[in-house]
Amino acid sequence: MALDEPKEDDIEVKVDDFTFVVEDVLAENFSLFTIDYSDSWLRRGFTVIPDRTISPC
Repeated sequence: MALDEPKEDDIEVKVDDFTFVVEDVLAENFSLFTIDYSDSWLRRGFTVIPDRTISPC
């Protein structure tokens, strides 16, 4: 994720009062995201973790 202007094919995800913009390519590769907020003395901010499903080979 980076600060950028939203594009026409981007996907918006709303969580409470926050809106996250995700590229459509990322949404295709990762069906779920965990968005967490940390406010510790080391750092403060959002962490976005893509949850990838494990498929059998």
